[in-house]
Amino acid sequence: MKKRLVAALTLMATIFATSSCNNNSKVFQPGDDTAEEVYSDEASKNLTPDPDSEITITAFKCGKADAFLLRTANHTVVIDTATDKKGDNFLELIDEQGIDTIDEMIITHFDQDHVGGADQIIRAKNVGKIYTTYLSKDSDDITEYYSALKEKGYKDLIVKDVFSFKEDGVVYTIYPPEATVYKSSISNNSSLAIKVQCADKTMLFTGDAEEERINELISTDGLECDVLKMPHHGRFKKNLDEFIKSVAPKYAIITASKKEHEDAETINVLEAEGVETYITRGGDITIKMNADGVTIEQSSK
Repeated sequence: MKKRLVAALTLMATIFATSSCNNNSKVFQPGDDTAEEVYSDEASKNLTPDPDSEITITAFKCGKADAFLLRTANHTVVIDTATDKKGDNFLELIDEQGIDTIDEMIITHFDQDHVGGADQIIRAKNVGKIYTTYLSKDSDDITEYYSALKEKGYKDLIVKDVFSFKEDGVVYTIYPPEATVYKSSISNNSSLAIKVQCADKTMLFTGDAEEERINELISTDGLECDVLKMPHHGRFKKNLDEFIKSVAPKYAIITASKKEHEDAETINVLEAEGVETYITRGGDITIKMNADGVTIEQSSK
């Protein structure tokens, strides 16, 4: 009896260990009824921003999480949606600006501090297109996200190639991860990067990219920017100095909280390159870009 019990427990442990190992490496894919794939086309490769275009970008104070609202005269884009707990606050910010329709929502990856508030926004607003990376994990937040998609009859669009679209003279270019398997942190390294070009100014969003994904971005042409949303909440990476030199930002935005600070080594790298840095724990950050330049203001709340 004891031998049978030991054998059964050993088998259960083996199954659990195998399952856990698979969860670290498997690329989950949602069902055909919830997703489509997006590939590059010739038209999207030749888009350029209008010289008189302008955009206002708000980086929302929401702890160690990402939530960005991008507005032009007739168009609204959301990049990441905070946590589930902060999603209602992000929704309030959207409501305060009288926004009923989100034309594009971009989920850089599926960690809870990026996708957590997505279900609330999807249920409360009309959402045009939803661009995502591939799904490398599962969680309650992701389940709620897909439930909201099904309730509204939406599909998310998994970006497979570099893809651009243009609205109100502003060009948005999405760079998907180049691999589906990474040595570590597959979810963070699966982050989409997004380049926003307005007049002759550019902001680059990097999700939670870690070293392997950052290496891909270093090798990508044309990512020089005026404003950089720092990867992974300001966590230091061995190749961060090389990355900062390659994209050469004048300003950096870090999404970090009072409890979870950016790394001091990151600040040292930015200071050494003369980059002016703003951190969301100090309040919402408003970035305006147009042909006249870049202005950045931070609220005191």
